Amino acid sequence: MPTVQSAITQMENQLATPTDDGQPNSATEVVADVLDKNKKNSHFLQNVGVKIRNRRSSLQNVQAQLEVERKTNVELQSIVNNQREAMNDLSKQMQETQQARIKDQEENRKKQAVLEVKLELLLGQNRQS
Repeated sequence: MPTVQSAITQMENQLATPTDDGQPNSATEVVADVLDKNKKNSHFLQNVGVKIRNRRSSLQNVQAQLEVERKTNVELQSIVNNQREAMNDLSKQMQETQQARIKDQEENRKKQAVLEVKLELLLGQNRQS
């Protein structure tokens, strides 16, 4: 069991810290809480009429928090997978567009070469006439 001084320090710290809903802790609840934490079978609290609230064990709290984190992780993983699929689709579209552009450029070069040959033939015929 901790020393009296450490129990007093715990009580002072709890009194200074507001509850989850922002209300100040009552002195009775703080004393009951510290005594409950530091003494496993505190009959004193029951004898003076203070109800000890059922606490979730640390393990239960950790398990509940772990479950919340798992659910969050699954949701985030789903989002990441969806984004990854979208990026892959966009990447494929970009590659297809790039390949089509390269193909068009090659076709245009061939057409230009054919036109240049025809132009040379026409110019050559005009010079001979």
